[in-house]
Amino acid sequence: MCGIVAYIGPEKAGPILFDTLKRLEYRGYDSAGVAIRSDGEIQVLKSAGRIGDLEKVYVGMGMPGDTVGIGHTRWATHGKPSDKNAHPFISGDIAIVHNGIIENYLELRDLLTQAGFEFKSETDSEVLAHLIKMYYHGDLADAVTKAINRVEGSYAVAVVSASSPYLVCARKDSPLVLGIGKDANYVASDVAALLPYTRDIVRMKDGEIVLLYGSKEIEIRDLSGITQTFQTEKIDWNIDAAERGGYPHFMLKEIHEQPRALQETFAGRISEIDGDVQLDLGRTNEEIESLERVSIIACGTSYHAGLLGKYLIPRAAGLPVDVEVASEFQHIQLRPRTLVLGITQSGETADTMISLKKSKTCGVGRLAITNVVGSTVTGLVDGTIYTRCGPEIGVAATKTFTGQLAALFLLAIRLGRARNHLTPDQGRKMLVELTRLPGLVQSVLDKREEIRKVAEEYAGAGCYFFIGRDFLYPIALEGALKMKEIAYIPSEGYAGGELKHGPLALITEKTPVVAMATCGRKIQSNIKEVRARGADVIAFATEGDPDIDKVASTVIELPRTRPVYSAVLCTVGVQLLAYYTAAKLGLPIDKPRNLAKCVTVE
Repeated sequence: MCGIVAYIGPEKAGPILFDTLKRLEYRGYDSAGVAIRSDGEIQVLKSAGRIGDLEKVYVGMGMPGDTVGIGHTRWATHGKPSDKNAHPFISGDIAIVHNGIIENYLELRDLLTQAGFEFKSETDSEVLAHLIKMYYHGDLADAVTKAINRVEGSYAVAVVSASSPYLVCARKDSPLVLGIGKDANYVASDVAALLPYTRDIVRMKDGEIVLLYGSKEIEIRDLSGITQTFQTEKIDWNIDAAERGGYPHFMLKEIHEQPRALQETFAGRISEIDGDVQLDLGRTNEEIESLERVSIIACGTSYHAGLLGKYLIPRAAGLPVDVEVASEFQHIQLRPRTLVLGITQSGETADTMISLKKSKTCGVGRLAITNVVGSTVTGLVDGTIYTRCGPEIGVAATKTFTGQLAALFLLAIRLGRARNHLTPDQGRKMLVELTRLPGLVQSVLDKREEIRKVAEEYAGAGCYFFIGRDFLYPIALEGALKMKEIAYIPSEGYAGGELKHGPLALITEKTPVVAMATCGRKIQSNIKEVRARGADVIAFATEGDPDIDKVASTVIELPRTRPVYSAVLCTVGVQLLAYYTAAKLGLPIDKPRNLAKCVTVE
């Protein structure tokens, strides 16, 4: 995710900005920059690439600037990673850094262009710089307030002007933390960046505007200009804990980051008006229309994401889909009008890389879904869909898996529209419901205590079963994998209809069964089968289902949505179930035995 830092105080700003930016590197980024007040002007230094390289340029220039500045690390959303799309953005004597998505930026861009402002980037963020400049007449806080009142969407923003004695920050749906130092004030996206300088922080709230002066003085206002009271919090975490954002484990933090990660995956790609999706597939519409098959290759959790694609893409785009474990990939079966899709969280998975290289000899189109900009997979394919989830430190994939599912939803709609298998109205309806998904995931996260109690009740189980049908069969497999990975409990994932073909022999009164029950009523007959053998059943079901509590031992209700999208909600549920089981057992959740985050060997 993008990172923001800012400083105003008695020290030279540049070294502090670079140091705090480095402490946000774990969030992931593709470009970086700083804006520092210098001799009555704003000096901007930014580029695509690493913070350390930019810092060397700054040092080589003699470390210019005085005691006020802002900085940013960017994870590309609007516009590709490049020098011109890097933050900060400048308009006259004003510079800004921004996290979030400005949903009405095209409308504002047209307005500002007509007013004579020139745009130099492809980003939505540059709109804010010009909008603030348009309103600036000596009162920076007033200009920022007027500007963000015109903005629709989310933002965390820090603003500096060569002629203003204070910095201004504002936030809505994107985090910002203030640090109160000795005769100085700091700003960052995460507490981790501030710990070397202060342990006294103020967490900004949505709709707040903050004025920071070159002393300990800060002033917080609401969007109407009314001064607000605030509380200072004393941080006693060590730096390692701070990077976890106060969560006991990275895995839990990353589970809770999924609403935001989904928003980032969708950002700038959805056109509800057209009922279509903008993606770099490396294929023309004519080439997509001529496709005869999709072949998905992946490993582990990514393979489970691919299996969901096997159910989704034929319905949305009318294309048959094969899904193969990358280590077993048989490229000799490929035909020229096949699209090969490699799914890999890291972009470095050895088996997937080898399979993609083999597929090149068949003259097929190749596409990748990955989370890492510039990873090896991007050089092996014609197009890449980045999930934009930010770095995932916990070994067990959580937000990157749901990000892959989101990318598959987008891909299926794009293929369906290009092939005229989906009408604009059908695409529009799918996209409208898709944009609700981050909020629905948050509703599942709000049930964490309910899920924790269930997990702790069954933490002593010797074996788990996970069952699902249709879109939820891959989620049953993923739920079993998560329980194996971090709780070390042998677990089996099955299509519900397969139970009677052998697995029922393992079901006893000591075997908890987790049923994904948001995708039709046929699963209820499978629940009855295992209940008849004495097993307890934990059902993730759609809220208001009139029958599920008659057959399941425990019901965890999930928000109502399309069956395919409910796969994401069930995923979050089984992630929490596995996490709290492992926590109850006192296991090393972020670093499970024998496993690594990125598998670069065959």
